Amino acid sequence: MIVDVRSPTALALELRRVPGALHVPVQEVERHLGRFARDREIILYCTCPNEASAAQAAKLLMNNGFSRVRPLQGGLAAWIDAGYAVEDIPAASTEQPALTPAPTP
Repeated sequence: MIVDVRSPTALALELRRVPGALHVPVQEVERHLGRFARDREIILYCTCPNEASAAQAAKLLMNNGFSRVRPLQGGLAAWIDAGYAVEDIPAASTEQPALTPAPTP
């Protein structure tokens, strides 16, 4: 499982991602623990220096019982530099949704 932990702002600055990556911003990882499979390897990446966000998310997952977790060394830039495939992210998907009340049924 590959997880993109970039913030919406960082995502908007680099509109490419590892194909098939699940986007869960680092500040939301704890809230979404149920989305991660404990029996699979989880690779986390970001675009920050020294993989800081990915390392923070990996530590959080490990503290919650996940054992096969690691940040991608060099982050998205290293992935791209190595010539691996990336996919474009539509700019509209990086925008924050408006905080409006849910429609009443």
